Amino acid sequence: MTPPPAGPMADPDAPADTDTPADTGAAADVDAPARALDLDGEPQRHIAALAARLGGSGTDVLVAAVGTLLMRYTRRTGVTVALREPDTATTSAHPVTFPVDPQDRFGALVKTIESTRRSTGADGPVPAGPPGSGAPEPVAVVAGPGGSVGARVVLVPAQWPRVPAGQLARHLATLLREAAVEPDRQVVDLPLLDADELLAVIEDANRTVVSRPDRSTVAERVRRWADRQPDEPAVVAGDRRLSYAELLAAATRVAATLRGYGVERGDLVGLLLDRSPELVTCALGVLLAGGGYVGLDRDEPTARLATMLADADCRVLVTGPGAALPDDGVPPATRVVTVETLLTPPADPGTSTPEAGTPPVASAEDVCYVTFTSGSTGRPKAVLVPHDGVANLVDWYRETFEVRPGDRMPQLARPSFDGWGLEVWPCLANGGTLHLVDRRRLDSPTEFGDWLVERGITVCFLTTVLARELFTYPWPADRTRLRHLLLGGEKLHRYPPAGLPFRLYNVYGPTETTMLATCGEMDPADPHDVAPPIGRPLANVRAYVLDERERPVPAGAVGELYLGGTGVARGYLGRPELTGQRFRPDPFTGPPGRMYATGDLVRRLPGGDLAFVGRADDQVKVRGFRIELGEIEVALRALPEVRDAAVVVRPGSPQDATADRLIGYVVPADPTRPPRADRLREELGRVLPPFMVPHLFGCLDAVPLTPHGKVARGELSLRPLPVPAADPPGTAPAGPAGLSPVEQLLVELWRETLDIDTVDREDSFFDLGGDSLQAMRVAARARERGLHFGAEDLFEHEILHELADALQQRGGPDRRTR
Repeated sequence: MTPPPAGPMADPDAPADTDTPADTGAAADVDAPARALDLDGEPQRHIAALAARLGGSGTDVLVAAVGTLLMRYTRRTGVTVALREPDTATTSAHPVTFPVDPQDRFGALVKTIESTRRSTGADGPVPAGPPGSGAPEPVAVVAGPGGSVGARVVLVPAQWPRVPAGQLARHLATLLREAAVEPDRQVVDLPLLDADELLAVIEDANRTVVSRPDRSTVAERVRRWADRQPDEPAVVAGDRRLSYAELLAAATRVAATLRGYGVERGDLVGLLLDRSPELVTCALGVLLAGGGYVGLDRDEPTARLATMLADADCRVLVTGPGAALPDDGVPPATRVVTVETLLTPPADPGTSTPEAGTPPVASAEDVCYVTFTSGSTGRPKAVLVPHDGVANLVDWYRETFEVRPGDRMPQLARPSFDGWGLEVWPCLANGGTLHLVDRRRLDSPTEFGDWLVERGITVCFLTTVLARELFTYPWPADRTRLRHLLLGGEKLHRYPPAGLPFRLYNVYGPTETTMLATCGEMDPADPHDVAPPIGRPLANVRAYVLDERERPVPAGAVGELYLGGTGVARGYLGRPELTGQRFRPDPFTGPPGRMYATGDLVRRLPGGDLAFVGRADDQVKVRGFRIELGEIEVALRALPEVRDAAVVVRPGSPQDATADRLIGYVVPADPTRPPRADRLREELGRVLPPFMVPHLFGCLDAVPLTPHGKVARGELSLRPLPVPAADPPGTAPAGPAGLSPVEQLLVELWRETLDIDTVDREDSFFDLGGDSLQAMRVAARARERGLHFGAEDLFEHEILHELADALQQRGGPDRRTR
């Protein structure tokens, strides 16, 4: 592609851009209140040619070009441009609002703008609405060509990304040139980038290749560490300590038993176990046997668990004491064994136990583990993650955070969350010690911070919501060994405070790309008026920001993030069509390269970091869990008392430390008998995990739709929070005068933490929108006021007066500390 000809001149007060054409034919207006682009020379000729060919005005052509450029940079499909008459000194401007769709043809868009301008009287004396009047804010002020002057575009800075003005000028000129050649092209197909820019956004941004001479699996690496440091602790849980030699010996027994049950290379083994040393041992044993493990939660609803087991088709399912299996049982081909059976030494260990040094059965391309994620059709998806991606992550951890023997890393995540592997394998495959967190220490940030210090944790990954709770912890400088804290799972809205005694990293990675894909260190000196970026791709990972046609967008423009290189999963188990939709051939590397379409919208910042913008679909993240809103809606619509449903996320407030919340809206099948929130919650709990059950429910006459027929989630998310369901008939909530001192204190705490106005003594903490993290916050705030209890007390006594009664028996609050 040839570089665009000289044309528009950018305002010199804008960010510096050494590529801005110098011979544009017009000087920049240094007094312009915003970035001004004066269009003379060749761009002016393209405008005139298009106007003559389309039978319209040059103003309409320029407005169409500005709207197209904004859509290509921001993905906004509604544009308002203010028009100003050329060759006059008037300051009045006429607003023209019009839609821009990527599939619009440029010539047709010009006609639409002309028609809109005439129908709204924008070519007559209609002034733009003043600020705050409710009129759409213009993205630019356009003075169309006319008379003795050329065209001028003044960009409204707040409506455009922070990119050099010269870049915008160059791309506007390119767009006009290409439209003049073929005005019937769809606007998404009009090129913007020249050859040098394409090279920069594809190759220069992805120089991540790092040599990896060791391509061994994590199981083989743990085996080597057991040979080198057999007596060093591998796993610690409370007072229990498992050395590397003990871990390998137990895992080898597990592998031998699994092989005896017929587990071969590539087979899957389900692990329905609690977080424990036994879970770590069994996972390692599965890998030594050549299989891949499937982490499953014991508190998973049995109906959902049955679906997962049917899809995974595990050769063996390992269970622990008291595990609840699906009512319909497990697939006939799946053998169910207890963890005690696997860990019991065989009667004749010499017959089946592999000898030390036996090469691993699995290869780098084989499946290491399977993680289920939420599915928009109502059925969870099983992601197949290969060994090579996990080993690459282990190498990156070692080089980036200097993980070595002697390092201590915590394990908090549930086995069904891919974060479990992120905690386990970079630790054990690099010779560190894995410390399992006592769940009771998570009742408060103080308790958990104390545990991190007491255990001497050195490298730590936490979900964003949990990490935020530790920002205010008083870290003791003389006893804190923590060097690196990684946080991720959902967007971090603001920078952590300065002065923390360790380095902080904002990380990002879908399940489909082996846990992590990008990482960015957060420097306290960075500007804090924006959310921290998600960083750059890891070693041997490639990150592309692409448009609707899977072509690179300009630097600073919004596009969908595609991830390639080492770490891309093999696909979805048993879902070839969906795999083909989300896992594509990598056109920038050629075969056998593949890339994954994340559905996340990002923009590349001037320094090369990626900034998270939002989603291109209805997937969300709440408390670190990836959720397809459609899966919840399918479950709601399946209930007989629900005719239609919609689910949205109500964003939390970083200032008030409130978390994002799922809000469910239902259209009752019988409007005279709307379903109760507790009934909806109970029914959803039978088929969905707790993190997918909405916090609050509201009723609608009908689900609001956009003009394109989609759920108007933006409108729903801006509505006031639904009032919790009324109390059962015959109960009357006590007023403040009827509350005991403990109840009064709990009302205050619940209102503060849940950000709601009204709490009654018969209310359920979870019906009001509470979750486990907010239970932890309530417990912490209660301790500050002299009322001592843990988050587990809220799970045991979720009704306010029942919790108050239980606490009153312990003596109530110590009023001297309030």
